[in-house]
Amino acid sequence: MWLLLMVGSPIKWLERTGFVMIRHTLLLRTSEQTSFNRAISFNNHNVNLFFKNLKEVKEKFRFSPQDVYNLDETAFTTVHKPPKVLAKGGQKIVGQITSAERGTLVTIVAIVSASGKAIPPFLIFPRVHFKEHMLHNAPIGSKGAASPSGWMVSYLFSSELKHFIELERLTNPKLIIMDNHESHLSIETLNFAKENGFNTPYITNTLQSQVAATRCGCC
Repeated sequence: MWLLLMVGSPIKWLERTGFVMIRHTLLLRTSEQTSFNRAISFNNHNVNLFFKNLKEVKEKFRFSPQDVYNLDETAFTTVHKPPKVLAKGGQKIVGQITSAERGTLVTIVAIVSASGKAIPPFLIFPRVHFKEHMLHNAPIGSKGAASPSGWMVSYLFSSELKHFIELERLTNPKLIIMDNHESHLSIETLNFAKENGFNTPYITNTLQSQVAATRCGCC
């Protein structure tokens, strides 16, 4: 961001000292919560090891862009956040009707290929038992599941991979890039991936965003 500061009167500012250009390089930002284990795992050795494995897998299987996918989970709330509105000065209360004042967090698993194709989402609801009506108005082709916490757990991740297989043709090997969350590392998931032609290099959250931003160029 650049700021132009006028020096002198508005009329004669060019005739006097001109203007001063200041470049701001410091910003006040809110730091992202990062666990100690994640912080120490993001280092040169692990990054180089990941790209070494990625290169070897790509050279072996010769993936096309439509066979390379990025998988990640995120949470969203069932109650939208009201946007900013114009209000009369001095008015103490400015409200907007929502379905509730506090929402419920639902986890969405998104898979997008390097060619830009998005798989219908896999939704995880904070319930003990999943009911089909929970997917009302969800995107066509979506699948759902439930866990008490609402987060991804090991016994549900294989269901996500089965959802992927139902929608994608496995005529060619597939490469799925994901983070190394413990729910992705169960024996059941690894065996299922191997039996169905998946290659799943694991990556840290920090590095995943960088690879996702450049995946079209590397495929």
